[in-house]
Amino acid sequence: MRLYRDSSGDPRARGETDRHLLAGFLESDVQGSVSLGRKILAAIDKIAGGHLDEWERTGNAYTLTLSPAGGDLETDVGDDTETLHVSLAELRAAVADWVAFIGSGD
Repeated sequence: MRLYRDSSGDPRARGETDRHLLAGFLESDVQGSVSLGRKILAAIDKIAGGHLDEWERTGNAYTLTLSPAGGDLETDVGDDTETLHVSLAELRAAVADWVAFIGSGD
């Protein structure tokens, strides 16, 4: 996934075709919030560690549902809903990279 800042300085993410929902989730729901990113990472770690069975958060444009089977991102905008399933490891890596990127100010 490519992370960059646009001409206005806003953080942006671009993913491969099959990962555009993950990139959109980072941009529109996590945005510039390191705190929210850390909450998501903590929830992923609790699920992966067997300390939590499920966790869900609905944001600006997506609903994220975590379970031991992975993370499901579902669009909440428009008439056509799309869902992306990713492993907890892939989701954790993407969110951790985003948090590091937005926290650095680069």
